[in-house]
Amino acid sequence: MDGFEKRRNDKKEIIIQTALELFNKYGYEKVTVTEIAEKAHVSKVSIYNFFESKDNLRRIIIKGILDESLEETKTLVEKECNFIDKMGEYLENRIIHGGQYNMEFFFDGVERDPVVRQYLDDFNIENKQLITSLIQEGKKIGYFSADVSDTAIEVYIDIFYSYFLHNRKIRPILDRDPKLAKEINLLFLDGLIRHRGK
Repeated sequence: MDGFEKRRNDKKEIIIQTALELFNKYGYEKVTVTEIAEKAHVSKVSIYNFFESKDNLRRIIIKGILDESLEETKTLVEKECNFIDKMGEYLENRIIHGGQYNMEFFFDGVERDPVVRQYLDDFNIENKQLITSLIQEGKKIGYFSADVSDTAIEVYIDIFYSYFLHNRKIRPILDRDPKLAKEINLLFLDGLIRHRGK
């Protein structure tokens, strides 16, 4: 990558990070391209050249969030390590990702933009396969219950994600309370844990 290309990519990344910060803080509708340009120390023309529109900028941000999450989960599934450590890392990744963006910004984008919604649907299919792979690995060592079918697990995952997609009231609560978000992720995993008393 030459110097020009690097500067161009750096500028794009600054715009993305600045826009995400402003969207998280003030909400997507209240932030203007002018405000993003001023805070990022770039021209409005640069933003339109890179992203075409504010809507497309949001689209690229949300796609980036999903791509990064999927890549982390893929890497984790393939990682050779103690399974308990692997699940700890999975949980940590979920918490870190959740802290990077405002849930209202994310789900509002999903609800308003059919392109983003389709991207999330495709993400969920692949992500569910990866989580199922992790759970199958856990079943083999007795960490997760072998009595629970893959079909039941897929339904369980769908229920979990559907709740956050359709329940607007919970989003601001989780944004303000990362401890609660962590507890919910723990409960998600606990629902799959092998019954110790059997």
